[in-house]
Amino acid sequence: MSAIDERPKGSTGKSTHDGGRLSVGEATRMLMLPQLPYADVVHAELRAVGLLPACYEAGLRQGLAGAAELFVRAVWPVGAPALADRARPRGLTIAWSHMTGWSAHDADEHCVLLDADALAAPELVVDAALHHARHGIDEARPWVPPVDGRWSEAVYLDIALHRFEERGVTW
Repeated sequence: MSAIDERPKGSTGKSTHDGGRLSVGEATRMLMLPQLPYADVVHAELRAVGLLPACYEAGLRQGLAGAAELFVRAVWPVGAPALADRARPRGLTIAWSHMTGWSAHDADEHCVLLDADALAAPELVVDAALHHARHGIDEARPWVPPVDGRWSEAVYLDIALHRFEERGVTW
């Protein structure tokens, strides 16, 4: 039996929410991709409101000037039924980068930085996703955060991101 077969039924192997797994603080200090606990919480919030993206990923990519960039992306492609009529023809991507924070863009390359903390409360990220899923990326109807809020566990990710930057990963 492989290690994969030995996992409890229904386990994906990446969640940090159950008691037998690492806490958010431990996970962000130990993971190669410290944004995973944050990505998990944002995904859970999207799921809770029924706005499941067709693609949801977190990883490491080559950023500007060859520096490594941590990211999270939620993608609703062109024609996605979760998008309203205004947004469906252009699709929607809500993305996070440890360098730039949260942004929204579409297939027509309309892009806006979200007016929120780089480690915004997941509910705010979902509020922005819902707004852009209804209205698309429209300068005439910008997303305005209903409140200001930072993720309750952001301090741990801040520490992990600082350590990541200190390592100076380049390609």
